[in-house]
Amino acid sequence: MPIFAVSNIPYGAKLAEEVHTSLGGLLFQKGTPLYEREREILEAFLIEEVNLEEDALKSDKKEDRTEGDQSKEEKSSGSGAGAKQDFEHKYDKAVSSLKNHLLKVQGGQSIPVLEVRSAISPILQKVQEQPNIFLALRNASNVDSYIYDHSVAVGMLSFMIAKWMKIPEKEWMQIALAGTLLDVGKTKIDRKILLKPGKLTDAEFEEMKKHTIYGYQIIKNSPGLNEGVALAALQHHEREDGSGYPMGVTGNKLHLYSKIVAVADVYHAMCSDRIYKKAVSPYLVAEQLIQDSFGKLDPAIVHTFVNGITQFSNGTVVELSDGSFAKIVFTDRNNPTRPLVERNGKIINLVEERHLSIVRVI
Repeated sequence: MPIFAVSNIPYGAKLAEEVHTSLGGLLFQKGTPLYEREREILEAFLIEEVNLEEDALKSDKKEDRTEGDQSKEEKSSGSGAGAKQDFEHKYDKAVSSLKNHLLKVQGGQSIPVLEVRSAISPILQKVQEQPNIFLALRNASNVDSYIYDHSVAVGMLSFMIAKWMKIPEKEWMQIALAGTLLDVGKTKIDRKILLKPGKLTDAEFEEMKKHTIYGYQIIKNSPGLNEGVALAALQHHEREDGSGYPMGVTGNKLHLYSKIVAVADVYHAMCSDRIYKKAVSPYLVAEQLIQDSFGKLDPAIVHTFVNGITQFSNGTVVELSDGSFAKIVFTDRNNPTRPLVERNGKIINLVEERHLSIVRVI
């Protein structure tokens, strides 16, 4: 098989072997056609030569890709404005429906499990088709609706984590419900505490922590919800090192659903504007999650999640910390929060340019 210097690769030639980064991450699959963008990525990773298929010498004579082909490729990496609007419409309906159901629970009724399940099912289907939507989930429109918006988002995130972890499919819906109902116990907390704009007093914080216990009590006797869903409500603020609440138990005593929901809960909360804290870029949040996987959150779940939400991001337009805009062109699984981006025709490797970071997904 012919070996070519990256600078001399014939336009459209296909790789005869996989190409890996110096750290072992897969850069390109065998058979990948190489065009200008792919060559720039190879050069960015300091790869000097590659093995090409036998007909590589002829490939530079083949017809160039048409604008239509390029358009299709670009569209395949994103969801499109229409698809995003459709998703947001279904998302808003789920939030509104969940709010109505939880208000009934607040009034003393049991959880209408089938209705909650029906409310979130359309967006669970949609998010499987567009997992990159997680990088651009919009914030709740107001403080009062945050709890419902957050619950729907955590349900979706938990569902996808279960799928990415290859948990048996029969459990995916239960895990989605665990995420959606994680804060059902807050229906028993005084709204003055829930909506207080300033820091809670010690007494108020102790009362707030009880939402985990209230949630467990509400869920445990609800038909259609298994023990893992109840334990997720109870344990989603517990931490691997025992520093969480309400009981301060360690990771070996936490249910798998609780660990999954905890990661989804932290991610969406940090990505959202809350009463006491502004939203943070999803990429910076992902980096924080990786740090928290050393003692606070389950490392296997964190890395599965971070790899999952970033692997579909190619083509996403982002704002960098210096105020400029760029497009993600490649995500290395070894550094999922610091991808290669293209800015003004130049490839920037955020692994090397540590002074830059992604602060907003457009």
